[in-house]
Amino acid sequence: MTKVALLYPPITDPTSGYHSLSYIDSYARAQGHPAADLIDVNIEAFHHSYSPAGLAWLDQELAAPRDYLEYGGYRLDKDLVGAHLLRVGDPDPQRVRDAVATLRDPERFYDYGHYQEAVDGLVAWMNCLSVTGFPGQFREGFHLEAPPPLAVGSVRALTDPGLLGRLNRPYQSYYETVLLPRLARGGYDIIGINITYQWQLPFALWLAHLIRTRLPDVFLVAGGTEVSDVWKAAAERSMVFQIFDALDAIVVGEGETAYVELLEAVGAGRLPVTHPNIRLHPRYGAVRPLPMLHYEKLATVPTPDFSRLPWDQYLSPERFVYYSPSRGCYWNKCTFCDYGLNTDGPTSPWRQDTVDTMIRDVTELSRFAKFIYFSVDVLAPATILRFAEQVLERGLDFRWGAEIRLEKYWSDERCALLKRSGCTAISVGFESANQRILDLIDKGTRPERIKQTITAMTGAGIGVQMMGFTGFPTETRDEAMDSIDFLLEHRHLWTFGGLGDFVLTPGAIVAKQPDRFGISNLRRPRGGDVAPALLYDEPITEAAREEVAQAKKRLNRGHYDRPWLGAVDTPHTFFYHDRYGTAVREHVERDRELQPTDEDTPFVVNGTLIPDPDPAVLSRYCDLYGVPRQSIPAGRLAFRRDDGRIFLLPPKTKLYLKLFAEPTTLAEARSRAWILATADTGRTWQTLVRLRLIRRHAPVPAPAEPQPAR
Repeated sequence: MTKVALLYPPITDPTSGYHSLSYIDSYARAQGHPAADLIDVNIEAFHHSYSPAGLAWLDQELAAPRDYLEYGGYRLDKDLVGAHLLRVGDPDPQRVRDAVATLRDPERFYDYGHYQEAVDGLVAWMNCLSVTGFPGQFREGFHLEAPPPLAVGSVRALTDPGLLGRLNRPYQSYYETVLLPRLARGGYDIIGINITYQWQLPFALWLAHLIRTRLPDVFLVAGGTEVSDVWKAAAERSMVFQIFDALDAIVVGEGETAYVELLEAVGAGRLPVTHPNIRLHPRYGAVRPLPMLHYEKLATVPTPDFSRLPWDQYLSPERFVYYSPSRGCYWNKCTFCDYGLNTDGPTSPWRQDTVDTMIRDVTELSRFAKFIYFSVDVLAPATILRFAEQVLERGLDFRWGAEIRLEKYWSDERCALLKRSGCTAISVGFESANQRILDLIDKGTRPERIKQTITAMTGAGIGVQMMGFTGFPTETRDEAMDSIDFLLEHRHLWTFGGLGDFVLTPGAIVAKQPDRFGISNLRRPRGGDVAPALLYDEPITEAAREEVAQAKKRLNRGHYDRPWLGAVDTPHTFFYHDRYGTAVREHVERDRELQPTDEDTPFVVNGTLIPDPDPAVLSRYCDLYGVPRQSIPAGRLAFRRDDGRIFLLPPKTKLYLKLFAEPTTLAEARSRAWILATADTGRTWQTLVRLRLIRRHAPVPAPAEPQPAR
């Protein structure tokens, strides 16, 4: 029988296991094949980084001289590198251990003060790790901020071993001492790499290079959404295997039956040439032409088995699994959308499991995990309702969420039924609150219907997470403000979310019919051989861009980005929804306000001042991280918060921060503030707390023995 290892590479969400590898492994096992070894490289590499071996390696790396500007065949701008280095403090491995313990602790996790300190500690640690590669490469801890040549999708950059090796340097110790020896001992016939997100691609390519060098005879294959996106976005088809040169094959599109074909072919000593989604490396020569795509029949997909993922390693107090009972979108008309391996529509063809199958699956999954998220483009409303009815009839006890369309179908009574069945939060792509833009998008809804639906959901106690964007072609400043004003006016009806920026992808209807949408000069970014987004000219939106960007900042009061609490559709956000309901936003924002009990609460400074920063570097930092230019007049102090964010403060702020160099109550600080010659200390304390320049001090207790997550 064919022996297989399936890898999930960095850098991505460390809070839960992703579902792709479990799906294809479960399918193959249902066809009689043995289980593969599932290796979550992303979470293993993180934990290795603060292990004794990882710390010894890090100390050695940080002590060694290096040229931060040289990356393979590229030389980076010194102010760019300097701006990222501003975010880097000293490594604190004990704080990482405390943070991991907090995020796994079922009590401290839900104390938002402890939660923030844990996330800040992890982000600070990843900032330190980034110095061994590209300073600043880990934004928010687990999101790639790639050097510019990689970010635009340059084939030259994606095939430059010096550049890829440098970016992967933070994990090289894990690769060399843990992963590669493990793979060498395993005796594998096939090693597969799943690449779900764009920011995993450079890590997956370097892993493929290392594996090919160490194990030249293994059959090496990659699949996943990002592989399909590279296939779709390549300016020339020959570029695909320039990028994936270390691989024997890639899987383009859905993977269950393709994976079984790989197992059977390699096990029989032949090439996998019969499945249309498998693309062999050109080194194998020409094969007979195949139909372009195969889409799976969901009736043949078994209940996924998630038990073989390393649940004791994820940074969460609960298990959270992703479940996909549908593929594609039943609406499939939105002119901005370009998702999955689509052809003539915005998404792949619409398929959906029966309610009976869904109930069978969640009955099994709920024995394993309390939280189940429907990881789909969208679910049909009538199916969701019948599903909820069956959950109640059978007495199933779990929490679930999904992305839905804002249909008038969702009455108060139906939303109440969803809540009783365990629905905790839903995500909605409302896109815009301006009717002309909604019509251009072909969204099939109206602003008043959006309000009606989110009112019903919130009234039932279901958290509503709003997703939209500004900058759709020909959108005026006033039309963009309609969306901003709608969200502000109805702030009580949604929990997290907000407005992103429109991105034009090559497969979207907008790109295929540019004249209809008033855009011209469509082009790839310079060097963007496999760039997933296009540039274009459109003067109306361009004229309003800066003003709209500033206005959107009113929507978010400092919530975390992925993968942490506050980002849409993340495990931590769902856990907090389950604990605090539709009041979750008020709960987390309360921590940013002074409370009556805070007079006797100790606070401590939450960062450090940076002496004499270079003005050019500060200016570049403002460009990179969206700090308003008016924040950098002469004399401002640069303060690095513990999570790496830089604040430019009035000089007198230093005196206030010094009051909290050690844990100090506000009452104690107030008694000493007379020397500052100001009577308005209350407003100053409030500003320091709101910006988290000082934080409530609560010692983290010694971690208890870890308990198995449900």
